[in-house]
Amino acid sequence: MLRWVLLLLIAFGLVKGVESGWVELHWNRLLHDVGVPFVPDPDSPAAPRQPT
Repeated sequence: MLRWVLLLLIAFGLVKGVESGWVELHWNRLLHDVGVPFVPDPDSPAAPRQPT
């Protein structure tokens, strides 16, 4: 029971930290590190769009 309470407190603290700006998440980099294939490489420069 105590484990669940601690887990919920940690999750609540992370959510409140993200909302208030104390914790900053870089989703592109996180998903790239996890290995999601459709996320562009965060270190590559953005390519300009070609006019069509």
